[in-house]
Amino acid sequence: MKKLFSLLLVLSASATYAQELLDTVVVSAAAYKQSLLNSNRNVQIINRTEIKEAPVNSVAELLDFITGVDAQQRGIFGTQTDLSIRGGTFEQVLVLVNGVRLSDPQTGHHLMNLPFALNDIERIEVLMGGASYIFGANSFSGAINIISRKNEGEKTNAEIQIGGGSFNSFNSQASVDWSGKKHNSRISAGHNRSGGFKENTDFDLSTLWTESNWNIKGNSLKFNGGFNLQNFGAQNFYSTRFPEQYEKTRTLNSSLSWEQNLGKSTWSSQLYARSNWDEFQLFREGEGYYQYSNGLFISGNDTVPNWYSDHNYHRSEVYGLRSSVNLESKWGTTNLNVDYRYEQIRSTNLGKPLSEPISDEARGSFTLGDQRNNISLAAEHLISFQKVNINAALQINYNDVFGLGFYPALNAGYRFNKQRIFASFNRSFRLPSFTELYYNIGGAQGSENLAQEESFNYEIGYRLLNKNWHFNATVYRRMGTNIIDWTQDCDTCNLLASNAQSANFTGGELSLAYNLKPSLGSLYLNNINFGFSYNQSDAIENPPYYSVYVLDYLNYKLNLRLMQKLTDRLSLMYTISYQQREGSFIRVGGGSPENYEPVLLINASAHYQLKAMRFYLRAQNIGNQRYFDHANVELPGFWLSGGLSFKF
Repeated sequence: MKKLFSLLLVLSASATYAQELLDTVVVSAAAYKQSLLNSNRNVQIINRTEIKEAPVNSVAELLDFITGVDAQQRGIFGTQTDLSIRGGTFEQVLVLVNGVRLSDPQTGHHLMNLPFALNDIERIEVLMGGASYIFGANSFSGAINIISRKNEGEKTNAEIQIGGGSFNSFNSQASVDWSGKKHNSRISAGHNRSGGFKENTDFDLSTLWTESNWNIKGNSLKFNGGFNLQNFGAQNFYSTRFPEQYEKTRTLNSSLSWEQNLGKSTWSSQLYARSNWDEFQLFREGEGYYQYSNGLFISGNDTVPNWYSDHNYHRSEVYGLRSSVNLESKWGTTNLNVDYRYEQIRSTNLGKPLSEPISDEARGSFTLGDQRNNISLAAEHLISFQKVNINAALQINYNDVFGLGFYPALNAGYRFNKQRIFASFNRSFRLPSFTELYYNIGGAQGSENLAQEESFNYEIGYRLLNKNWHFNATVYRRMGTNIIDWTQDCDTCNLLASNAQSANFTGGELSLAYNLKPSLGSLYLNNINFGFSYNQSDAIENPPYYSVYVLDYLNYKLNLRLMQKLTDRLSLMYTISYQQREGSFIRVGGGSPENYEPVLLINASAHYQLKAMRFYLRAQNIGNQRYFDHANVELPGFWLSGGLSFKF
């Protein structure tokens, strides 16, 4: 059977959900092809059917379906979302698209600057827990691999989607797929906007995505490219001292991959690049806000402080090359790979003084910057005998700033019938972002003396997969050292970035999916999905300082999803989520820290297919809950959206 390197090639899923769970290839759990049932890690999957039917408008909202994932949103339509897995901070999660890393060295706040819409996604795979032995830095508490759609047939297809709803929101997308016997391509463009659900929560988001795949004499050549442009009101996003913040980002991603079949081995390489432009306005400039005149920002009779002479401008660049060989032998499966990554920042606020200023923005030049090189060598070997398989791995990583590190892993599992017991151990790490190292404005101060974060991860679990059932139960322990946090010692003190503490997390996840044959007796339900996660840190719960991120995590989350097919044309989906968040925050105006209140969120969607036309209606936060995923960043109450799509 053809051996496919899992970071570059994803096999198509079967038609039914149960079959997909049994047959799918897990790209996020190992450096080689492996079915979900045979995986020795906890991997959660959102398939194409769920993506299509879900009552969500963005990838961020969709990820909240995953047990153990906390998508901390700061606005609708995924305006900005900080991802957390198993209680980790937003900097400790790695996102990949078709196996290509998207992490931004400036800040993890840009991690979800995705260049595509929901309709461009085939499925999402989430690897729970540390994975530095596979992906290197930043896969500290988990990794999310988003797999894009591609046209499987030899026809040319096009689709147009348009919709709108509450808060003066509007969304549109157009896509075209075309293919031949040895080639397929897809291009899509989308635009979303909203006036916001309250002052300074408006946004404007545009995306462009293209993908091409060629079969060249049995070998595979792939190109992915995408662009994301968004402007959004960032009310209280980073500080309540200066609430009227605003941000503009532009992100460009591209990758070129080659995979060659060499008989009993497969050789593959990836060349990728990412550029991100960021303009952060601590004081929003524009009509109804501050106006720039003669070097000053003025709003009515109000003038900004003297220390604020202009906005923060940043440009980060990432270039990488990864090469891998996959070998099959009578002793098992071996993967060897080498990875080189270059990261750079040019900024008006982050970095060290440049020898010469670089002109880039209209009102100034980049005077600061920094760069770092990272190279890693990794090996992973899988051996199977009878009902047991064991895989061991080691990554050796060298960074020219933070030095040399060794990151081993050992995973083992025992399979009987359609069941599996598994256990895993690994060591993972994360490098500080340039923001954590250098930021110094508006009462927040980074530190050049930060050390990289380290963790030891332990996991044991049980999995059952058969025709109609999918059950998974996992318990884990993460022991973290040199954990980076932004902390505040008093109400009037600055926020400081430091290796504040060790942070150990213990928890568990349970998920159950059951497929039914829709009938009157089953209320026409065709899928029930239940998930529960519990997470607790033994870090100091009431420290002598205010923690912005490390002690802000989901203590427990309960999810329930129901899919109902009333007729061949009409389908419904309901989601219920109950969440209890640990941590506290100081409300606008000061005072003592307050704990987060638990929240119950209920969403529903309806889809009706009429030949080539598909209509949808989505109701979100039906209970009109007032809640926060992040301190003082209020999320909208009940809102309604709808629209239609047309294929031809």
